[in-house]
Amino acid sequence: MISRHLRFAFIALIALIVLSISSCVPTSSQPAAVVEVSPSPPPPTETQLPPTQTPLPPTETPAPTKTPEPTATLDPAIFELRSPAFSSEESIPGIYTCKGDDISPPLEWGDPPENTISLVLLVEDITASNLVHWILFNIPPETRSLPRAVPTTGHFNDGRQQGRNQILKLGYFGPCPMPGPNQYRFRLYAIDITLDLEDGVMKIPMKEAMKGHILAETEVIGVYP
Repeated sequence: MISRHLRFAFIALIALIVLSISSCVPTSSQPAAVVEVSPSPPPPTETQLPPTQTPLPPTETPAPTKTPEPTATLDPAIFELRSPAFSSEESIPGIYTCKGDDISPPLEWGDPPENTISLVLLVEDITASNLVHWILFNIPPETRSLPRAVPTTGHFNDGRQQGRNQILKLGYFGPCPMPGPNQYRFRLYAIDITLDLEDGVMKIPMKEAMKGHILAETEVIGVYP
């Protein structure tokens, strides 16, 4: 019984000691410090760049239309034969062939050598064994051109004469080949004599008469068809 009372007294004593210690500890009157948390800065606003302008596709410049080159200009100081109707190695227009009007094309040339007495024109189909298409001789040396459609007569007032072509006719006989193309050589000779020949002479006698008298020669070649 006494021990029970002692136990209770001991517990009470311990409680009293605890209370005494608690009352001795000073109570802080300072309020607890408040830590201010700075708000996070807002994320930077993305700068809106102006939209990149898509370049327009380059405008295509149409290619210039190629115009045919004109026939080379004649140099009058050079003994050179040409035709205003066609360039060398180019097609002879149909009007100057047997499919058209069968007339002679216009021709031009420069100055022949000084001692030229007359000029001779010989036109041959060099694809078909040099068949003769035109013989015109005793052309005056001061002559520098022939018009188109020279008449198919034997003799002219200025002394020109015409021989016979391959079909035994006077004057010009236009290209009239089988399927080709054929090449037609217009050759002009400058000679130091006047040929003493009759109208309608053929090629071989005329070339025999020219031997040893040729000072210069020039040519232009046309093609047909």
